[in-house]
Amino acid sequence: MPTEDDAAKAEFAARLEAEEAKARTEMRSIRILWVLAAATLALAVVLWVGFGGRDQYIARSSGYDAQVLLPAWLALAGLLSAAAATVLGVIRLMRGALGNILQKQARK
Repeated sequence: MPTEDDAAKAEFAARLEAEEAKARTEMRSIRILWVLAAATLALAVVLWVGFGGRDQYIARSSGYDAQVLLPAWLALAGLLSAAAATVLGVIRLMRGALGNILQKQARK
């Protein structure tokens, strides 16, 4: 016959498993954001340096073409996705730390 302590342990194990599944999903989205940030920033640098964006930026005072604007927008997208990945990563770390505290308390 299951006791109250066994039922509490089973409930805690189920909650822990659900939290681990949620953590895996969150980490997957954070990794995707970091890959997106790296790819867009690398593409922006290649377009800026390799295809004349820097030269046009230096030569003209206004009215830029796609050689300047496309790398600028790509760099902005990369910075925004890196910022989003950082914020989500910090939230994940805080949630993990709180989960560790709860787990230690539950073991006592």
